[in-house]
Amino acid sequence: MPAHAPFVRRLLLAGLAAGLLALSACADLRSALRVQDRSLAAVPAGTYRLDPEHCSVVFSVDHLGFSRFIMRFDRMQATLVWPAAGVADARLDARVRSDSVDTNVPLLDRELRSPAMLDAAHQAFIRLQARGWRATSARQGEVAAVLSLGEEHVPLTLHVRFNGYGVDPVTGAPTLGFSATGEFSRSRLGLKAWPGLVGDTVHLRVEAEFVAARPGEQG
Repeated sequence: MPAHAPFVRRLLLAGLAAGLLALSACADLRSALRVQDRSLAAVPAGTYRLDPEHCSVVFSVDHLGFSRFIMRFDRMQATLVWPAAGVADARLDARVRSDSVDTNVPLLDRELRSPAMLDAAHQAFIRLQARGWRATSARQGEVAAVLSLGEEHVPLTLHVRFNGYGVDPVTGAPTLGFSATGEFSRSRLGLKAWPGLVGDTVHLRVEAEFVAARPGEQG
């Protein structure tokens, strides 16, 4: 037997052990991910805070009929109150920083923050309040909402899909997630600049994860 055979055998055994550990870790992660529950009834009552690292608010508007121009907002906060009665009485209060608008075009960002549009210097937040889940399927529903900017308010219906509830295997925090879409008239919200160039109907898409608030953050 070659003199180096015991070393090779140990090396092979070490590689096999590492492989088995990696497979075990993958199995543990898959098991953790299966904690997620797709049922709305599984969500415990409490207060949930928006996870700012796992959310997006994206708007799009028609541009001269050539395309839908897409923009997003980068900073927001939201609270979701989930009562013991369940989703039917859940309440959302979200605030989006109007100066965080991001079109990937710096000049346009400045125009959107200006008094002609969002007037971000005086209207720091776009506010979204929603309540009143009406189920359309086991995991989907419609929610009545109001969007506010300064003194202007516009109602809209959010079409919401519940993505699931469970313990995040990375953070260990109880987490739930939603996807939502809706549309509203920008002129009714006081955003009347560039008529004829930019469409009036704004399409909204939201992806959001909420994390259970710690005891001191409840309410």
